[in-house]
Amino acid sequence: MDKREEMALLIEEFSRSGQSQKEFSASKGMAFPTFNYWFRKLKKEKEDTGGFARVDTAAGAPSGTGEQLELVYPNGVKLKTSSGDLSLLSRLIRLY
Repeated sequence: MDKREEMALLIEEFSRSGQSQKEFSASKGMAFPTFNYWFRKLKKEKEDTGGFARVDTAAGAPSGTGEQLELVYPNGVKLKTSSGDLSLLSRLIRLY
């Protein structure tokens, strides 16, 4: 188990503990700033995983009739396509 996985498990345990971060980190023999760093880091990663929307190809997805799907990457790059091909869309999403 790497450090990230270890800290993720500790943070899950912390969320069930009912203790403050200072109390919990002290009970685990860990410096509070270290625990707080990982807490903030993993919380931010969890929040950043959003941004995707479900695309139903049977109803309302681009079908070559002039409708377009627009992908906006986190770096601001915009990509428009009229393809309803899910494998192509999957590859485009993974480009980032």
